[in-house]
Amino acid sequence: MSVQQDGPGNGALDLAPRYAAAFSAYLRDRGEQGLGAAYDLGREAVAAHLSVLDLAEAHHAALRGVLEAGSAPPTDATLQAAEAFLRESLSIFESVHRGYTEVQQVARLEHEHVMQLRALADASVAINSSMTVQEILQLTANAAKGILAADRASVAVMASNARMRPLTATSPEELGPGLPDPARLAAQLSDRGRDLGAIDVVDRAGREFSPRDRAILDQLASLASVAISNARLYDRERTIARTLQRSLRPGALPSIPGLAAAVRFRPAGENIELGGDFYDLYRARDGGVAALIGDVCGKGPEAASVTALARHTLRAAAEYEARPSAVLAHLHRALSEARDDGRFCTVAFCDLQLHAGGARVTLSCGGHPLPLVLRASGAVEPVGRLGTLLGAEIEPVLTDVTVELAPGELIVLYTDGVTEVRAGREELFGHRDLAALLGRCAGEHAESVAEHIQHAVLAAADGRPRDDIAIVVLGPAPRTPVPGTLPGAPRPTEDTDGR
Repeated sequence: MSVQQDGPGNGALDLAPRYAAAFSAYLRDRGEQGLGAAYDLGREAVAAHLSVLDLAEAHHAALRGVLEAGSAPPTDATLQAAEAFLRESLSIFESVHRGYTEVQQVARLEHEHVMQLRALADASVAINSSMTVQEILQLTANAAKGILAADRASVAVMASNARMRPLTATSPEELGPGLPDPARLAAQLSDRGRDLGAIDVVDRAGREFSPRDRAILDQLASLASVAISNARLYDRERTIARTLQRSLRPGALPSIPGLAAAVRFRPAGENIELGGDFYDLYRARDGGVAALIGDVCGKGPEAASVTALARHTLRAAAEYEARPSAVLAHLHRALSEARDDGRFCTVAFCDLQLHAGGARVTLSCGGHPLPLVLRASGAVEPVGRLGTLLGAEIEPVLTDVTVELAPGELIVLYTDGVTEVRAGREELFGHRDLAALLGRCAGEHAESVAEHIQHAVLAAADGRPRDDIAIVVLGPAPRTPVPGTLPGAPRPTEDTDGR
């Protein structure tokens, strides 16, 4: 059949006379061949993009024509035959509509699945960026509720310590009271075959969760299981690292009359890796005060073992050696004899003798940045002579230097984490910045000076230093106490939690 489509309704006009001829032929024999013709006419109507109304109009015109011409009597039999012919011609429309509906349904389901997968990917990024189990549980519960469009979702896991209560998280919305039994879907959380807990999704009664819903929830459970296991491992290693860090630092600073002292220590990162910076401050032989600061090459357990060896060796050697250079020489020999891995360290060691007019400080530096002296006038000067590294293959060259401090004047010991704050090649805080900062702190107490230094370094590093920060500030207490402070009662401050 050739269908004209030059204008609106042309296809219907072309179909109408042939529909009338086929309808009249069917009324004469009422056979299957006539119904076959009706079906073919319906297919042509669909191919010509005609509507059901177009076909119905052609049918009514054909029926009216045979009745007016008298070629068929207006009986129930004629009407039933007409109904059968129209139904057959319209059957193709029903099939097409059913197929279109099915395609639409499939497309809708595919779109929903794509959106679920996208939401799952977003949830994966958020969950794997979280470092605490409780945050992971909350993100997982919210993701399960949102992705599956459910009323509620909850996640529960057993705490890593069996004596602790289980950890749970629930999405914000709850089911209302008095409702029928809801639909539920659950997925297990596991780690290497060991049950961790479960995700439980709840929706209104009557919902049937699909296999795709099940697959999505299983994938979310798998993601959450890995994240929970990693978070627990991270927390365990972080706790171990923090414990070891504390064990490598001295306790409270000694209260020594006439001494003003303050300490700041800030490990880099999240305390997951042991650093190599260390310090100490204690009463020394002959009534003096020993102060030291050091930095071990590298990080991790090996560096921590060198730190422990260095601190204990320095304390022991200071009991019978009067000169700081001799104390450092003992440490060099101890490192050379105890280790063969090439690790070395740098140390600045001070012996401070308090007297009526202030304090006499004798110091020696083994490869460490020279301490800075803050004078009452605001002048800042480095003191000491640079020596060689301790523990290296060459014999160190170490020199003792003595400097006098008046009451209120301070000596500042620090590690390179203070003066090597960089972003690429750009220096954000260095030796000149430290000296300039100290020059503005003249007359301030040791506690205040240490706080100013730490604040400036952290501000330059945007709160996330790449290296450990260790600062020791000490000197003879000022003759006039600083308001709110007590000379001889220094307070140490250690930031071992990354705050």
